[in-house]
Amino acid sequence: MTAVFGIALQTARARWTSFAGVFIAVGLGVTLLATTGLTLASSVGGDRHPIWYDTADVVVAGPNTITVRVAPGTEDEYTSTTATPRSQPLPADLAARLPGAIADRWLPGNAHPWATAALHGLPADAGPRTDDEVVVAGGGYRPGQRLVLLGREFTVARIVGGPEAVYLTDAVAAQLSDGRVDALAVRGLTAEQVRAAVGAGPRVLTGDGRAEAEVQGDADLLAVAASIMGTTAGVAAFVAVFVVAGTFAFAVQQRRRELALLRAAGATPKQVRRLVLGEAVVVGSVAGVAGCAAGLWAAPPFAHSMAANGFAPPGFTAGFVWWPLLAAFGTGLLVALSGAAVAARRAGRVRPIEALREAAVERRVMTAGRWVAGLAFLGGTAAMLIWVPVQGPEGIALVLLDALLAITSVAMFAPLLAPGAAWLAGRPLPGVTAALARDGARTAVRRTASTVAPIFITVGIAASTLTVTATIYQAETDAAAARLSATGVVVDPVGVPGGGVPVANGLVYVNADETPEQFNAVFAGPGLSRAMRLNAEPAEGTVVVGHGLAAAMHWQTGGPADFWLSDSTPVHLRVAGVLDPSIDLDDSLLLPWSLGPGHPDAVLLTGAATAAPGTVLTPAEYFAGLESGQRRMNDLSLLTVLGMALLYTTIAIANTLVMATADRGRDLAVLRLAGTTPRQVLGMIGLEALLGAAAGLILAAVVTGAMLLTMVPNLRTYGASVTPAVPWEQVLGVAGVCTVVALVAALIPAALALRTPAARMAAIRE
Repeated sequence: MTAVFGIALQTARARWTSFAGVFIAVGLGVTLLATTGLTLASSVGGDRHPIWYDTADVVVAGPNTITVRVAPGTEDEYTSTTATPRSQPLPADLAARLPGAIADRWLPGNAHPWATAALHGLPADAGPRTDDEVVVAGGGYRPGQRLVLLGREFTVARIVGGPEAVYLTDAVAAQLSDGRVDALAVRGLTAEQVRAAVGAGPRVLTGDGRAEAEVQGDADLLAVAASIMGTTAGVAAFVAVFVVAGTFAFAVQQRRRELALLRAAGATPKQVRRLVLGEAVVVGSVAGVAGCAAGLWAAPPFAHSMAANGFAPPGFTAGFVWWPLLAAFGTGLLVALSGAAVAARRAGRVRPIEALREAAVERRVMTAGRWVAGLAFLGGTAAMLIWVPVQGPEGIALVLLDALLAITSVAMFAPLLAPGAAWLAGRPLPGVTAALARDGARTAVRRTASTVAPIFITVGIAASTLTVTATIYQAETDAAAARLSATGVVVDPVGVPGGGVPVANGLVYVNADETPEQFNAVFAGPGLSRAMRLNAEPAEGTVVVGHGLAAAMHWQTGGPADFWLSDSTPVHLRVAGVLDPSIDLDDSLLLPWSLGPGHPDAVLLTGAATAAPGTVLTPAEYFAGLESGQRRMNDLSLLTVLGMALLYTTIAIANTLVMATADRGRDLAVLRLAGTTPRQVLGMIGLEALLGAAAGLILAAVVTGAMLLTMVPNLRTYGASVTPAVPWEQVLGVAGVCTVVALVAALIPAALALRTPAARMAAIRE
């Protein structure tokens, strides 16, 4: 064992560039997994501390849970409980039973009555003096600025300290909330005293439990953060496995001559495998520890960026959690050992003389394991391509899974596909330099496959994800625009004009598969069918249901529909109609205005509508604004999901090319001794890198095209006219960055190597 480690140390000194490349790949892979894992753990776990009610001794709030009985009347019966982001309102007379209780009303825009300012130590005379004034804490406002809140215009009177909020007069807050009381903040009484006064029903919260009364907006944002980070962690794991395994296998492949010499000197296959696996344990362990430390450093800024972009609550951060670090370390080490073991077993199986010959000429580049894995993923991809189009609208969510399967299968066949794609990309190019680059890419199969794979994975994930998302949203926007028949749309409305139809978006909970699930809801005033093309309109006591949701819940026109509002209030309505299949409202409910928040997000103007204060847009301007805002949010969310993974794969491209070019010193010396000028050598190296990048882009384009061919038939089942939308700016940007990185990473080490005289370079031992 001592001799094995001694040889390992000598090999590490001689092959430091390969080991440095492996260290970088494993370390950054573990960093990526640790960062996403820590952020995910922080979004789904841990106790929340109260911020708004931090100084209250006790907080009283209404119920906020939905309970569903599963398998009632059987021995397997149990209950499924879901917490809603908002509590049910408290009785209006409850505050009178608690001396000194402060009635709080949670209004959109984080607005509160001025009475709650006492919780944050603000003087009583610092509040708004008239009903047209507000006092703001934080938020970037300035005194004298006008703002529209809940359909009314206000003037900012002054800026105060404390948690971010907009303070209204108590009278205006009561008016805008329709008298709804969301919580009572109590000081000077014990929980037992409060519980005796309020009786059964309301929740009496103390300690960290007081934060449950603050979750009106944070719960949704935490769910968004958890969803985004779950997807990010999945993409990160997918990318890290490929990059780490590929880099380690390539590093071992570069050392076939040393392994062959060890076999010729009498080393057994077991000793060779032990040597390589020992190196993998050492490098993987050290890199894993460094990656976990880097993840601890990177996770808090990453969490803060999510909060800054609106994907997590204000103040969201990532702290120390042991299990994501352990999982990241174990995954990095396991993948490094797997990549090393596959290559080491292949090198250890050949006989010494064959190994020496094999070290110079690459013959069999596809191992049995690679064939089996590639064919398995290819079969899964083919099955999904056939199965997804016949699933209708439900198949859209499976397209990205199909893309990952396709990327995996193509990556497995990279030794077969990459050299040919690179050669075809360079076939039209004339000249000796182009011929050398083409032949080098075709004959150095492992080197070409190892450089093409990270480019293909990077561009393939980005192009397929961005294109599929853009196409789906474009189809949704087109369907919504075609449905709207209003002559204009008032955004930031101040009141509702005569003939206008107020609309507001919200959420409801439906008992789907014995679990309360969120669905979109549109609360609309009377006359919605005059502003939108609908085959039914909600009236008091009724609901109009999207086709997909009605089919899933077996709701029919004239039948009952039971669900819960976002504050857990149960609702029992009659189905007035089921909408035709449509991508914009297929899983939505249209509800009467009386069940909504009471303030419109927009007002749809019909031909009979009178002019209204607010910003009036044409339907085209309205949807252009929605598209711009949604595109920004989509770009930010995709950047959050893909950004770190794409940064990692971009570094992996540079890392692999530096490893490959640094290992070609003797090849470059032979070219120089044969009369090739340094400029010609650099031209060949650069062109070879560009051909590798072109091969990766070609394979990524094939995968993206296959995804579009799968998805478009699904979208057309909604009855919509679908045009594939490719975000060329982003896709070409990712492709351009990968190409530039590949070119620079190939040329710099080659230029440094060419500084050594050719004769000395040729004499350097491997």
